[in-house]
Amino acid sequence: MRPSYKADHKTSFEGQPLKPEECMAGTRVKVLEDIIKWANDSSEIPPVFWLTGQAGSGKTTIAYTIAKRFEKEGNSDSDQYTILGANFFCSRQFEETQEQTRILPTIVYQLARKCIPYAEALYVADKLDAVHYDVSAQLRDLLVGPWQDSEVIRGPDLAPYLIVIDALDEIMGGRGSAFLRDLLKAIHEYDLRGFKFLVTSRPDPDIIKLCESNTAKAVCRLQDLPTEEAKSDIKTYLKDKLEMLDGSPELDELVQQADGLFIYAATVVKYLTPHRPITVQEQSNTLKDLLKLASASDTTFLIDALYRQIMRDAFSRFEDEVLSRRLRILHTFLCTVERTSISIVAALVAEGQGDVTRAVAEDLHAVLYTQGDHVFWFHASFPDFIFSPARSNFDNFAFSCNKPAHHNLLGESCFRVMKSGLRFNMGDIKSSFLFDSDNAESLSEKVHDNINAALRYSCHHWIHHLPSPHLTNTDNLRSCISDFLQIRVLFWIEAMNLLGLRNRCAPILQHVREWVLKV
Repeated sequence: MRPSYKADHKTSFEGQPLKPEECMAGTRVKVLEDIIKWANDSSEIPPVFWLTGQAGSGKTTIAYTIAKRFEKEGNSDSDQYTILGANFFCSRQFEETQEQTRILPTIVYQLARKCIPYAEALYVADKLDAVHYDVSAQLRDLLVGPWQDSEVIRGPDLAPYLIVIDALDEIMGGRGSAFLRDLLKAIHEYDLRGFKFLVTSRPDPDIIKLCESNTAKAVCRLQDLPTEEAKSDIKTYLKDKLEMLDGSPELDELVQQADGLFIYAATVVKYLTPHRPITVQEQSNTLKDLLKLASASDTTFLIDALYRQIMRDAFSRFEDEVLSRRLRILHTFLCTVERTSISIVAALVAEGQGDVTRAVAEDLHAVLYTQGDHVFWFHASFPDFIFSPARSNFDNFAFSCNKPAHHNLLGESCFRVMKSGLRFNMGDIKSSFLFDSDNAESLSEKVHDNINAALRYSCHHWIHHLPSPHLTNTDNLRSCISDFLQIRVLFWIEAMNLLGLRNRCAPILQHVREWVLKV
């Protein structure tokens, strides 16, 4: 089925949850009540609830809260509640969670584990190959057909299933609106009783047009919530997180300045609570300085002012090559295929200096966090900020990332790592007459010893870092590719086989051929 386990709201990494916490008690009361009432309403109401709002307004936290709520209710003894059938939290943090064609297979997989009649109909239909097709074919063969076939067995009294799809705007290539278009078309054409779809995204004009012209009329826009209600929620949140500043005029001013933007309030909290000890007076003084930076009501200006201060604190004391190296590290955290480890980033752009790489992540604790050895961002608005020169180049500072140029650098780095790491017989196999399966345990140990994390990443993902040739100078990268194809390509194929990725070799080589022809 190719489900994405990382898109599930229960996903954890290194034993820690990747998704946000639930809404704090006493906040988001009205919108949560509206969604719960809609989900539990058994009347013929629109089956899609579209929750939209600007970046940082709290959509994912609300979606996560709803998913947790209906998962709990579905596990209770009561049969009057809608059950969480499936969920998919789109995210640019991982490759698989931003692929449009991974959404339906994940939903179908989760739903089949919840609804036995549907699972049996799915098995009988025998159309699982549809996972490799487009979204409309997946909807028809994996969801609609088996769901209708299972209706007689399911019966009319079975509790409806809630499907939560969060952050469609984070789907690669802006394909989130196309996914929703296909979903709405399927809902309009087929009888899909028994489903409720909660969908969240930024206010994409294409999605707005779709929702206004189709059956999805149950829409709540976060930006339309009463301002005072949002301010009250943020005040509750700040009083809990910054309890030592409760009652101070600065905290009240922060509530007014945040103006309903939860990401701003949450980032300020992280900024004011660094890993090192900080006194209440220092916290208060730092907050006063922040409040002076952004007095405009424009939310982009507001969050940019905060991000600029965070970048100043992290980088302004460095110059020349030291500054360049630290910025390369930050840009690599944001440009790898998915969020990756400190050790891999150090090997790619920091001469193996893991301490410097870790220091960059720690200095940016308000916008980045570490789980295990991997570095994640708290919110997609931060990479958006870094990738926009107009926003992240200011005063005498130039912090923006030129994506094509940096991908070019990472491509060269991958080939450098492969040049030093690839060799004949990467698995140290004693005889060519042995099958891999006959030597599985020993071979696994050799692969672990001989193919380190940086080499694994480089072998698997170098193709991701080939930039559009017309956007940057690729002379060095082309030379790396030529050297690779002449000398090391067979060693690479062997390594990919040992990593269980041999089926990726042909598509990668075809892609690089097309890239070279464009050059």
